[in-house]
Amino acid sequence: MNIVVLSGGTAANALLPAFEAVSRELCFMLPISDNGGSTSEILRVVGGPAIGDVRSRLVRLIRDDALARLLGYRLPNEVVAAKYEWNAIVDGTHDVWADFPSEVKDICRSFLVHMQGELLKKHKSSAPFQFEKASIGNLFLTGVRLFLGSLDASIELTHRVCRCDERISVVPCINTNHTHHISALLQNGDVITGQSQISHPSTQKLRSARRLRAATPALCAPNASTDSLVAPESFVHLRVQDTGHGRADSSHEQTGHGDNVSLSSSSSSEEDDDHEEYAYAGYIHPELKLSQLHFDKLDISEDQLLPAPVRRIFYINPYGEEVLPRGNSRAIGKLKTFDMIVYSVGSVVTSLLPIVILGNVAETIAENSRAAKVLLINNKYDRETFGLNGADIVQLVVDSMNRAVHNHRRRRKSNKSESTGDKTVWNEFVTDVVYLEKGEIPVDTYALNAQGVRTHAVDSDIFDNHMLANVLSSLQN
Repeated sequence: MNIVVLSGGTAANALLPAFEAVSRELCFMLPISDNGGSTSEILRVVGGPAIGDVRSRLVRLIRDDALARLLGYRLPNEVVAAKYEWNAIVDGTHDVWADFPSEVKDICRSFLVHMQGELLKKHKSSAPFQFEKASIGNLFLTGVRLFLGSLDASIELTHRVCRCDERISVVPCINTNHTHHISALLQNGDVITGQSQISHPSTQKLRSARRLRAATPALCAPNASTDSLVAPESFVHLRVQDTGHGRADSSHEQTGHGDNVSLSSSSSSEEDDDHEEYAYAGYIHPELKLSQLHFDKLDISEDQLLPAPVRRIFYINPYGEEVLPRGNSRAIGKLKTFDMIVYSVGSVVTSLLPIVILGNVAETIAENSRAAKVLLINNKYDRETFGLNGADIVQLVVDSMNRAVHNHRRRRKSNKSESTGDKTVWNEFVTDVVYLEKGEIPVDTYALNAQGVRTHAVDSDIFDNHMLANVLSSLQN
């Protein structure tokens, strides 16, 4: 069967053998919104999409050890040593080039040289690029993208240069040369801006959450749902203010879904920098200026949890306004025709939701009635989903996709009467849930079955490739 796997990060890499074993053709659809680690430096200096997840998956697919070593290599976490090694890689004298055929070395090195030239150009208008912990694969892919002018083309060229399996494709969820950030609206009304800030914020830069103001009456009718509101310009500005409280103020006027959204132009009260330090023209959201180069993936402890569960994820522009990008058309074609769609393990909120909240992606998945749509439940909690059970996680995914479809159809306006309706049919988006009986996250199978979602238990505390391959094979419609 043909399978599309949705989810970014490194967690899904370990399951590649299972997906390969049961598929004729395999497509990985990955997010491009991770602004953490060394990617944050690329975004700051040259801009463009975050390609860390794409690079991670491509490196996992490379069969050539020398190429995998080059694109998987990270520079030291020390300023002088990192810059020294980068220069050695660019001029071709670094040990990482050992065992490279000269023609392959010339191809790869030419794009790294091109990237070096771009960084030198940007040095005049921004703070110097910080090379510590930089991923050579990220720098290579960005150099290819800047040279070719296309994210899709850069991935395809890398795929071919590295002689990856032709049956496997890697597709970014959005084909873009621009940066796309996400924000999280929490159940208590707080907003956290930036994927890294949501999932693994810098321990030195943790910020208090910000509360949304009440919806502007002139633009939002009383009791109207702002979950599906689309302004004429297709963006919603989220104005937030510090409250210092962890609970929603009961005096706030509530909309139909409890989202307090203010539609207005942005405030200019933030202090301006002495010089432009980001690869954005003009203003950038203050939270996105916080360095995410040095962060720790925090252990779950009481003072590091989110103040409330995530209500929804949405894309924003540099001003913090909600935008509604479209999913990659190359991926849409596969979602329409493939036999199985897998929501893989990993960060549900920051790796999976950024893909499925794209309106045309969610709509295409809902309309592919013959495909099995399988959600894998993680074996452990993370900062984003702590306290949620399996049914809660499925509902979060389903509600997010249903909202995306509703917004997409309203925006398209091809049929004014077209609507998703008040009732969400869960199995339009998720038909099956596979979970670990010995995992940390409990799964209410009765609640899922009542919604028409089939459940499948794996007798383990971690997904084994052989066992998962057997389960996926049995689910083929």
